[in-house]
Amino acid sequence: MKNIFKIISMVFIGLLVISCEKDEDQAVLQQTKNSALASDAKTLVLLRDNEADKAVKFDWTNPQYNISVVYNNSLEFAKKDTGFKDAKSVDVNAKDLSTTYSVKEFNKIMNDAGFLPEKIVDVDVRMKTSVGNAVFYSNVISMTVTPYLAEYPPFYLVGEASAVGWNAGNAQLLYKDENISTIYTYLEKGKAFRFLGQQAWDPTNYSLDAAGIKDGNKYFKTWSTNLSVADAENIKFNGESGIYKIVVDSEPVKKTLTISSSSISLWNPTNLYLVGSVNGWNIGGAIPMTNLGDGKFEHIIALSAGSQLKFVGQQSWGELEWGDLKADSNTGYLAPKGSNGNIKFDGTGGNYKITVDLKLGVYSIKPL
Repeated sequence: MKNIFKIISMVFIGLLVISCEKDEDQAVLQQTKNSALASDAKTLVLLRDNEADKAVKFDWTNPQYNISVVYNNSLEFAKKDTGFKDAKSVDVNAKDLSTTYSVKEFNKIMNDAGFLPEKIVDVDVRMKTSVGNAVFYSNVISMTVTPYLAEYPPFYLVGEASAVGWNAGNAQLLYKDENISTIYTYLEKGKAFRFLGQQAWDPTNYSLDAAGIKDGNKYFKTWSTNLSVADAENIKFNGESGIYKIVVDSEPVKKTLTISSSSISLWNPTNLYLVGSVNGWNIGGAIPMTNLGDGKFEHIIALSAGSQLKFVGQQSWGELEWGDLKADSNTGYLAPKGSNGNIKFDGTGGNYKITVDLKLGVYSIKPL
């Protein structure tokens, strides 16, 4: 028994020694040389007319470590002396050792960072190096930049909460007037959606700038209380199903998403009528349209130059009334009573097919 005990004790001690040796073999990551960042410009006045010109070149030396590692670099841009709070991060290829931005490219970075156009701003820039969960930073360089107002982006609605589902090719384009994009359309309770920058999944997606959202999708800084994070890419709509007014303010310092109830929640009335200059604005004689189902209606009629019209849900001036989203215009977008203007159309006297989709919030007038 004593011999067996001695043998067991020796085996245990041997394992302990081996374990200790393995612990000693584990290397601790140490940075032996800091990265260094430099730029060839310190003051930039960015102009739209010079978008294709070079704005600035950044050069860097990569950090060095006591062991061989794989790392990724990115440049961080933030308002001076904020400790890089809410910094805009842009990935760069570590092996390139430099990157050059055109006026257009650098202006977009400044816009995305939330800096006001036509205003001088002091910017701090540094390089961030990530090695797994470890992060290292270069020196900080300071710049003075005056960005310009770039063209505001388009927004396309897609998702199971919308009337088009997850078909990016059918994503709904919001009506854009400068920085404000708007549409009156259907949203379904408890379902997810997002915005695209095109009728395709790539390259641009827009979602909430919130914890849990994929970095590449973060955009909206503030949003309605009826919205929340759905998953890493999408927004969840928590209101009751129906027609809503969706408004996006893409001003760089705002980036807001507001969704509020439409004054008309009904999108599938039994009847829809056409009234306007085509019938002398005789509401009692409003022209019936053909119901195609699912909120869609159509009618063929001759239209002359300067024609004006609206759509109503009854042959009287009641609550069910739709006109153009923009006052007395022909945008192709619908808005409810109290928020619309007449639809104006310059016809040739020939026949036109008028199509209305109350669920999508759009209409079209096409010659036959």
